[in-house]
Amino acid sequence: MDGGIALHPLSKLALVIAGSFSADENADPGSLLNYLPDELACRCDIKEWSCQPSTHYSMPMTMAMEEMLESVAAEGYAGIIVVSGCGVMEEIAYLVNLLWKRSEPVIFANLMVQGRAGVKEGLMNLHCAVLAALSPGAQNRGVLICSSGELFDAGDAVLADPESPDNAFQSPLRGTIGKMLNGELKFLQDSKRPVFLAVRPKEIPYVEIMWASLGGGDGMLSSLLHARELKGLVLAGFGAGNVPPSWVPMIRNLVRSRVEVAVVSRCFQGSVHKTNDFEGSFEKLEELGVMSAGRLNPFKARIRMALGISAGLTHNGLSLYMLNQPVSDNITELYKL
Repeated sequence: MDGGIALHPLSKLALVIAGSFSADENADPGSLLNYLPDELACRCDIKEWSCQPSTHYSMPMTMAMEEMLESVAAEGYAGIIVVSGCGVMEEIAYLVNLLWKRSEPVIFANLMVQGRAGVKEGLMNLHCAVLAALSPGAQNRGVLICSSGELFDAGDAVLADPESPDNAFQSPLRGTIGKMLNGELKFLQDSKRPVFLAVRPKEIPYVEIMWASLGGGDGMLSSLLHARELKGLVLAGFGAGNVPPSWVPMIRNLVRSRVEVAVVSRCFQGSVHKTNDFEGSFEKLEELGVMSAGRLNPFKARIRMALGISAGLTHNGLSLYMLNQPVSDNITELYKL
């Protein structure tokens, strides 16, 4: 892959403020440019969009942000840096990545290290993100997260320890795709872009997550069974995607009510697969019409399911999409037209 980064001499970046970036509510977004070398600061245009804490975001708001980012990219910028809080950055970046078809990179920069702005680590992430976005090697990589001086693919980045300056984000499946080494940014491997929907999602449906726990969850699952607005449910199951046997009758009724149900593992690096054939096992759930979401974690599975349902995927189409399989090659069968 790429070694040291060669910057295009005419490239300009948009530095989008999409949430609080400082412990000081009155902080001036323009002050961020003061922390960059002059030769990088002059490449960046500040675009203020929101000062809300990232925990105030929703999927509809994130979709609106993605549309705004597309409009910004259409102005001719070589790349976009997004500055926001890191609390739900994993989910926001993942949703944008599922919709972002353009070649320009979008890089979310984690400036909120240990809850403080202006610390060395946060400013290193800003510097790293700018260098990456200005690099020709960042084109067609989709959405990245920059934290701890490293670049992570939004497709599998997870927030591991928000108080750690060295290990805030991790990528358990692929590791980092780029990092700062001796003051230079280097790309280490290719990014893996997701499959894209043939129809852009519009209204986001109600999709929930149900976590399996030791002897727990029956009451909450029963409540969801009676929620008429529920369109999708992600089961965060034990181990390889197994659930308590007491859940099975309620899951059967949800499927019969045409609620889309998918199962994932609740484990940090878990995946869904068939093990033993017992009540509540993934094999039995599959017989009921529950789909696998493979190696997705519960948060990413919920986002992917919501977008797929919104785009009008059939059950078979959604089953493919949850596993990142192509859903644009047979639109008449995979979408509800």
